[in-house]
Order: sequence, then structure tokens, then C-alpha cells
Amino acid sequence: MRALLLCLAVAALPLSAQEIAPVSGVTLETNAGSDIGYVFEAWLSPQQEGGEEEDTPAFIPSMFKSTAPSVARNDRPSRGHGTLSFTKDFSKAYAHVAIEGVNPEDIAMFHIHCGRPGQLGPIIVDFGLENDLPSLFDDGVLSLEITNEDIVATKDHGHGLVAAFTAGCPITPAVPLDKVVTVAGMAQIAFERELYFNLHTHGQMFFGDIRGQLHPVAK
Repeated sequence: MRALLLCLAVAALPLSAQEIAPVSGVTLETNAGSDIGYVFEAWLSPQQEGGEEEDTPAFIPSMFKSTAPSVARNDRPSRGHGTLSFTKDFSKAYAHVAIEGVNPEDIAMFHIHCGRPGQLGPIIVDFGLENDLPSLFDDGVLSLEITNEDIVATKDHGHGLVAAFTAGCPITPAVPLDKVVTVAGMAQIAFERELYFNLHTHGQMFFGDIRGQLHPVAK
């Protein structure tokens, strides 16, 4: 009887994995992870901003309000073009952005946000945390590397209720305080087409001066 039960128990065990031949046409390359994989692109314009500066809510903290005269979206000459590329192993990302019609000395903030078109979303990368933005843009072009540490630093920057909703992007909307902390997590938001560049000037602080929703570059 015991022998029968043992045989039945062995028969119920799952089969061990069987070695198979590699998939045809696929070459395993562990050293290719640092190569560029997915690339996203955005054209920045004032018309992508969700409102005029005069629409800034009165209850917004002063740090998010303009300190210079504002210009209506249709009257601003500012434009931009940028890419966000990811290494295949999602250990790094690279932002390359060119702007025109903006005086570098007027630049107050430059971020990558998560949000749908027209939506003001929280910040996932703050390029101004460790950089002087007017100097970075003195030739009209920014090129920076992004790592997990940059995303964590942005998430942890600031304290209090305002920072809880403006610093760091949720992994899922259902759990707003569980924030993305990796380049891979940022890429996932990009795949969902809910990532955008936003350049803020002293005259266009709340909504921003030019904004560009990121879309995948067709291969």
C-alpha cells in the first residue's frame, strides 16, 4: 500500500524543465544591455500646456507662481524637440532636448512628468536638482544621463503634503504613494504614453512655457 501511495505521489509531481533548442533567429547577448533599445520623441510647444498662467489656482503655493510677466500660449515663440532613449537593460536613460525662442536666463525648471496630454502630473525627473539650468541650456541644447538615483532623488525631494502629490510618479494610480524608483518603471510609463517634458520659465511657472508628450519612435 505504501509503495502504491509513493508511486501515486511521484506521478503527481510536476515534470522537471526539459532543455530545448534556442528559438530560431534569437542570439543571447548578455553584454548588449548597455546598447540603446527603445527611443521616445517629443516636440515641445506652448499649445500643449494645459492652461494660461492666469488660470493658476489661487491656493497654489507661491513657489509655483510666476515672478515675471506672462505671455499667452499663442503669442509665445518658444519651441523644442527632444528624445528620451533607454538602454536595453533599463539601467540608464538619456535625455536630449533642443529649444529655441527661450532665453536661457528665463528658465526656472525643467522636468519629466507623468501625465496624459493636458494633465498636470507629478515630476519623475527634476533636471534642476543638481544642475544650473540656464548654463545647461546656454547653447540651446541639453543632454543628460538619467539613472535610478536621479529618480529616487526627485521622489525624495521636498516634504509635506505638496511634495507627496508633486514629487515622484505612482507605479499604479490605485496606490498613489507607491512611487516609481527605477528607469525601468519610467520606461513603463513611457510605453503607456503618459510621460512628457515640461520647461518652466519665470513667466510661465505653473503650467510651463513649452511641453511635449513623449511618443515611441517608429523602428
